[in-house]
Amino acid sequence: MIKKTALMALSSILLPSTTLLSWHLSTLKLNRYKTYLENGTYDHQDWSKLKRKPLSRYDTFKRAFEEFEKMNGHIIVELGTTRSFVHGALEGCNNSNPKYWTPDKPDRWDWGAGCFTRVVSECLEHVKPEIHTVDLEAAHINRCKLITQEFNHLISYHVTSSEAYLKHCRFQIDLLYLDTGDMTPIEPTAQLHLREAKIVVERDLIRTGGLILIDDVRNQTPKKFGETSDYGKAKYSLPYFLENGFEMVLDEYQILLRKK
Repeated sequence: MIKKTALMALSSILLPSTTLLSWHLSTLKLNRYKTYLENGTYDHQDWSKLKRKPLSRYDTFKRAFEEFEKMNGHIIVELGTTRSFVHGALEGCNNSNPKYWTPDKPDRWDWGAGCFTRVVSECLEHVKPEIHTVDLEAAHINRCKLITQEFNHLISYHVTSSEAYLKHCRFQIDLLYLDTGDMTPIEPTAQLHLREAKIVVERDLIRTGGLILIDDVRNQTPKKFGETSDYGKAKYSLPYFLENGFEMVLDEYQILLRKK
């Protein structure tokens, strides 16, 4: 992890203002992972069926973190936790043996899945967010606890379904990260996302100006199995959100929405 003192010193050189803007600090932290996030987004994907290659997770993470800080956000909820110590090409993928977690070797991390829990807690640590990560599988949450152990003072870990969590959530959310379900078959995942979206809207869980970041929208895996929509897991939830008080901020590999 990059030391705060070094980052602040670098920021004072790079920024024209004498006042350090905190969202520049989050970007400096995120830049450490830019290549990993880009490769994790683009590797093993066929983009020939799209009119253009979408921007990577790096770009949508960067924008979401900056927007979060500009609005003085506090609460982050992630549905679908960071669950693997290593990426799929390595021994130990989705294995719970802690020997496979190498915190000082980010090239081994599961960037194909985004590593959101780890990245968001590290990049926004300086603003002291309240982070809730939710997953149906206890094994996934236990792995995430190890992956994020340096930042566990910021994180609450919940073993439950996304729908159950949303139905019992008692606060409004500043940044909601949607990453539930599998890429194939895509239909059950898309239906799950629609149910999640309906709970979010009906219970008014996002504050005005709050953000929703949906992962893997333009993952091309469903296309290999006959999916015709360009919006994959968000093909039902996205139009629902747009019809119920949300606007598009970024339409890329991930989709970033804002509540109007």
